[in-house]
Formats: sequence, C-alpha cells, structure tokens
Amino acid sequence: MEIELQIIFSQFDEKIGPYPYVFYPTDISKYTQSNVSSVTIDLFTYSKKISDELIIMSFPQAKKKGLIKLLEWKDPTRRGGRREATLSILFEEKDDSILYKYKDDIEEQIKTFLVDFMPLVQKNEDKDILRYELKKFHKNIQEFLLKLASQELQFADSSKQFPKTQEQLPKSDYAFKTIIIGDPGVGKTSMILQFTDKAFRRSYIPTIGANITEKAITLYDTSFQMILWDLAGQSKFQKIRSLYYNGAQCVIIVFDLTKSESFENIRDWYSDVKNNFTNFDDIEVALCGNKCDLEDEIKISQDEALKLAAELNIGYLETSARIGKNIDKVFDDLVDNMISKGKINL
Repeated sequence: MEIELQIIFSQFDEKIGPYPYVFYPTDISKYTQSNVSSVTIDLFTYSKKISDELIIMSFPQAKKKGLIKLLEWKDPTRRGGRREATLSILFEEKDDSILYKYKDDIEEQIKTFLVDFMPLVQKNEDKDILRYELKKFHKNIQEFLLKLASQELQFADSSKQFPKTQEQLPKSDYAFKTIIIGDPGVGKTSMILQFTDKAFRRSYIPTIGANITEKAITLYDTSFQMILWDLAGQSKFQKIRSLYYNGAQCVIIVFDLTKSESFENIRDWYSDVKNNFTNFDDIEVALCGNKCDLEDEIKISQDEALKLAAELNIGYLETSARIGKNIDKVFDDLVDNMISKGKINL
C-alpha cells in the first residue's frame, strides 16, 4: 500500500506573481508547481475573509487533488502590509476517500507543522532548511495516513476505501462527463459520495473549483463510465466554474428541499448552463430536490418542483444523500433518457 503525496508551499511576489517558494519531493514537475501556485494564490482574489479550514481542490491538468491551507501574515515591507501564501498537499484520485474522511486529523497535523515552519518563512530562512522541514513533514504525514489506511483495512473492504486506479478498472463502453451544480450546501458533494462510495459527509466542506470522481454503471448489459464534476456553488467562483462546463454531456441541478432560496435560484442555474453551451439541446439535464429525508423541514412541495421541471422540460427526482434514496436512480435515468432520445446508439 502506498499513498503518494506532493507538498508545495507557494507565495505571491509583487514582481513575478504567484510562484512555488519551496516544495517536496524535488522532482515535482515545473508545470504542476506553476499550476498549483497560480490557482491557489488566486483564491485570495475571490476570498474576502481567509478561511481557517482546509480547502479541497482538483487540479485536472496535473491529474491531482489537493488539500489547501491559505496563509497570510503582516509584513510592513510589502504593499498592503501583508504577505499571502498557500500550503498545498497533493494526492492521487485513488486516495481521496482516506484523505476526505480524516480531513480534520490531517488539519491538526498541518497546524502542528506550521507552528515551527512559519516563523522560519517569516525570517527568510534559507530554502534548504525550509525544504528539509517539508521533507520531515512529508514523511510524518505519509506515515500518519498509512497508519489510518491500515486501520481502515482491518475493519472494511479495502476496495471501498482504496478503489483501484482508473488503469486497473474494466474499460467502459461509454464515458460521460456529468456536472453537478446548485447553491452551496444543498448536498452536491454528499450525493456524489453516496453514489460512488456509499458514504455521507455530515460536516459541510465548501468545494472550491471542482472535485472529480468516477463510477461505472451498467444498463442493458452496457457499461457507462460517469465522470462526475462537483462544481463550486458560491457565486464568487462563477468564472472558474464556467470553465469546467466544456465537454459535459449531462447536468444535474440540485436544490435543498428545506431551503426555499436554493429552489428559487434553479432558473438562474439553468440559465447559466444554457448560456454556456452552444449545443445545449444535446445536453441531458436533471433536477434534484435533495434532503427529502428531513420531512418535517421540507418547504418545497413535490407539485412545485414538478411544475418547474415541466416548465424547463427536464426530469425531476427527490433525493436523500443521507439515506441514499434515488441517488443511483438519478444517474441511471440520465443514461436511460439519452438512450431513449437517441443520443446514445447501443
């Protein structure tokens, strides 16, 4: 068992912009260094208040996912009187279950590391010393994760916690890029986790950019690979989000049955999708009212939702990411509809 990690500490320089200040291992490609530094430092542009929580990001160009820690400190020598930096821990798609599940534990490891590391950065310590500290941190967190992974394997089927890499999976007959959108907190990520891992995330973690997962389903003795793009719901990420629409064949728009505002925003989400596709008529769109298990808190009736779905000419299902109701059916119906409409020729 192996969990491969890459750590990049990036800073913003007034002359050259975002750049990788120090990283480990030393063989991280220059493209990955540059891409991660640029994307993560750019988060400061979109964030009025720096979050203390780790941010989950996908780096599709580098074929990595990452846990990102935003950092800033006072520096009177800099314009604005502060410096901005990010600590990025990159990992492989196959390991995302263990890193997501133990995110809070990993965050404690990071906080402990930063207590000693950041004073060295602020003193402009030699980069060789900083790299040595990163190397130690890399070893510690890798050992920590391997210990957690071993514990998981003692109590659960390893195939659920550590799915095979895409190269090891059976080749599907068709592959569909499916984007999942909707207001923040409606349960998009939890729906995907329920679909792919039969897991439910009880603590809400705002998605930044896009998280990408995959799962194969079988209909009519044919295998369909669903490539799921979980897109950030916050309006401040609209420009980033629209970049990920390209190439999608399916769209799932999600609202929270217990939050009227998320339902009222469905037309805006629908328009956002429609305006970003020149081939919109070829896109299969579904509407989901999530959290149907919270019966006493539901504010949107089924009749209201069905009326809107009919107006937009899209399908509708009530779902629950917590208990798994209709989650699989959402994806089965998308494929089934494409087949019945002649978008797929079996």
